[in-house]
Amino acid sequence: MRKIALCFGVAACSLAPVKAAFAQFAPSHTTQFLDERRDDELRHRDMARMLMTMGENPGYVRPLVDAAVSPDITPYRPMPVHRRAYGSWIPAVVQVNREIGLSMTGAWNNYKEKGLYQGPFTGYDRENGWVPGFQADVAAMFDTYEVEHIFLALHFALGDGSVKYRGSAQSFATGAISPFNSTSDSLTTDTRLEVGKGIMVTDRFMITPAMQGGYWSWRRAVGGSDTVSGSTETYGGFLAGITVRLDYALTDAFVVRGRLGWAELVGTRMNAVGQDGTFHLRPRPEWEASLGFDYRLMAALHWTIEAEYRYRSFGRSQNLLYRHALCCIYEPSSWSNGVQLRTGLAYAF
Repeated sequence: MRKIALCFGVAACSLAPVKAAFAQFAPSHTTQFLDERRDDELRHRDMARMLMTMGENPGYVRPLVDAAVSPDITPYRPMPVHRRAYGSWIPAVVQVNREIGLSMTGAWNNYKEKGLYQGPFTGYDRENGWVPGFQADVAAMFDTYEVEHIFLALHFALGDGSVKYRGSAQSFATGAISPFNSTSDSLTTDTRLEVGKGIMVTDRFMITPAMQGGYWSWRRAVGGSDTVSGSTETYGGFLAGITVRLDYALTDAFVVRGRLGWAELVGTRMNAVGQDGTFHLRPRPEWEASLGFDYRLMAALHWTIEAEYRYRSFGRSQNLLYRHALCCIYEPSSWSNGVQLRTGLAYAF
């Protein structure tokens, strides 16, 4: 028994230092220390929240998520106004740039030219009137791995009709110049290619700068009379410039469209029936502006209306030897402006 009691006594003596050691590593904290510790934790939490929400809209209210029920749910962000197209949602300002369209056109053009040495009775040679026609458009907008909203468009327009001609005629026998009024058959073509990139300013507004290039032609055949012979001239040339498209979606089905463009007419030439050689005209600019709208009738059928104003000019050509006399002739400087109205249907893809 004495051995057992001795063992218990030794064990009790050895546990006393252990209790003292544990007490040294678990000190009692004051109330001030605990308050400061809590304030530090609150500051760290607020800083973390600020970093997580940096860049968000101040008016955006983050939805409440119960982490205990669904910890993997991500916050929902509202989507922009979209247009339905075969099971996919496409922004309205993008959809109007993904269409194949055909339109009827009516173009009113006013053409003027005047030579350097004309008497008081000659005035300007003028042609003006309405010419019917059509226009075909193919436009596409797509994304690549690194670039969004790449824009491609191809346009072809044709006009064919008769306009009024008011000019002058000169008699080879007497040299007298007199007014001459007639009609002129006008045939025009315009082919253009555009390459650019759309910039989404907002969910409803897109700006699309692009480069344009193409080829145009104009054939005018002025009718003659019993005393005045008619004339046929064919103009043609290339153009290169820039355009800016502006698309704004009032609703997901109604988009207002605007376009501004500039191009330089280069390589312009004129060939006249009965004349030897080609008249090469000096480069001149072309300006254009248009306004219209695109309205969705059905998911893939759209109705389009557009009004376009265009101004262009031609520089005076070089001198050519006239076939019927020992003198030189040239094509004078000229300018034209006009308005084209078009309406038609487009297939959206």
